[in-house]
Amino acid sequence: MASQSPTGMYLTIDVHYSGVFARNPLKYLDLEKITVRDVDFGGFSYKEFLLWLRNLTNGSCDNVYYCSRKETLGEGIIRIDSDADYWEFVEATYTPEAELDVYIDQQNDPILDWAENEVLSDGNGYDSEEEDENVEEDENVEEDDSEEDDNLDGIMAYEHEEDEEVHTFNKTVGDDFLNKLSGKLSDDDEPNDGKDEKVVFPVHDENQAWDKMMPILGMKFANPMHLKLCLTNYAVKNGYDLWYKKSDHNRLLVKCCKGKKNKNNKGCPFRLWATWMSNERSFQIKSLIDNHNCSRVFKFGSIVTYKWIGNHFMNQILQKPKMSVSKLKAKVSKTFNLIASVGQCRNARRYAFKEIEGTLKEHYAKTWSYGEELRRTNPGSTVKMDVDAMPDGATYFSKFYVCLKGVKDGWIKGCRRVIGLDGCFLKGVCRGQLLAAVGRDANNHIYPLAWAVVAVESKETWKWFVDLLLDDIGMGNGHGLTLISDQHKGLLEAVKERVPATEHRQCARHICANFMKKFKGQQFSTLFWRAAASTT
Repeated sequence: MASQSPTGMYLTIDVHYSGVFARNPLKYLDLEKITVRDVDFGGFSYKEFLLWLRNLTNGSCDNVYYCSRKETLGEGIIRIDSDADYWEFVEATYTPEAELDVYIDQQNDPILDWAENEVLSDGNGYDSEEEDENVEEDENVEEDDSEEDDNLDGIMAYEHEEDEEVHTFNKTVGDDFLNKLSGKLSDDDEPNDGKDEKVVFPVHDENQAWDKMMPILGMKFANPMHLKLCLTNYAVKNGYDLWYKKSDHNRLLVKCCKGKKNKNNKGCPFRLWATWMSNERSFQIKSLIDNHNCSRVFKFGSIVTYKWIGNHFMNQILQKPKMSVSKLKAKVSKTFNLIASVGQCRNARRYAFKEIEGTLKEHYAKTWSYGEELRRTNPGSTVKMDVDAMPDGATYFSKFYVCLKGVKDGWIKGCRRVIGLDGCFLKGVCRGQLLAAVGRDANNHIYPLAWAVVAVESKETWKWFVDLLLDDIGMGNGHGLTLISDQHKGLLEAVKERVPATEHRQCARHICANFMKKFKGQQFSTLFWRAAASTT
């Protein structure tokens, strides 16, 4: 239970350690448990919290999780691996009804991935006791999987455990269904000397729109993960309650609506069986019953993972890194017409942050190669990069400038001698500032001229940018050039110092914004714009 104190937040929690996590369902088999009372966690930082746990348990505490007692581990387990996570843990205990347990994993198991395979909501959790619901069925599946030769040329048909009609394929050229799938054979095609020709099966397109993906008999995938992604998109688009009966690196058995039956005491007939084709290095759908008799669902089981949600909302999270979990949950519901758990959305946001951070760092590490490629493909372009060398020998990114040959030639030959200068913040983990020089073409359209990425917008960075820009456009002394900018102090001083002969004017909108801070009201705004539009 949590209770407020004058100095902080005092909690009572159970710390489970020296145990292991078990699956199906996810649970913690602890050897030791300590109940801690009246500890001010609000006075700890994340590192201090870990140190406190190490002293308490006399062991390693690299992997720490917590979960509310009102939720199962599969639904509510959350990892604590940063200061932000720790403060979410503290905030989660502010309500008087808060009850939670802390778990320490010393085996480095993928707990969050395990949790995604557990019960996420009512009607979507599947009891493990049904896994072996049909012994004969499993034996037949194993029999199919034990075939040594996965070559399609040696496959005429498969025997399946269901008594329903199953689409299977063979290699005969007279199969109209496969000819339609392959797209390679027409009615006018004739077999050579009456011999069967090899069928060309469809290959999954990873770049296809998510809501257009669907499984097709015979379709090939690069690996099981691509097939699972296709099935997830297919299930979410249509509201199908798919689940994995068997899933490993070599085989995949997918069914629909486990545990649910209609009035005739029959479940949904959908069934997909796929295996790894060792000779073709691909994962292929071998049999498929693609009809459904089930109703649409809005709560999905393990087929919708936090990684799937994170990948779909990565750009939005990048644009709004402070997006709350509740807002993300609402966006998921509105966009995909599904109900995701709070734990899923929290893990999805954390996953997206880690992916974005890793991607941006990888991109900045390739800026040398990017600059060389710009010079190679655009001869005459100006590409400058500065780095900061630290005493420890490490090198850090400092500044990067680009002005393409075709762009600057076009400005010199066809644009007015008016350039706008401005900067903006770059969001994300690397942050920084984007500086830009923009002109106007003969059609009065925006004409980007040059851009640069710098750590901060300052007098020194603007001097560096203006020097390179004027050198590129051949107006080093600034005569005949007009610059328009906001009233940033560093920019004003840089222009005054480097090109005093230039006509430097400020943007009226920025002046009005500063004017309205002191003189509020629509009347002042109207008078200002009248004065700005006046020629005398």
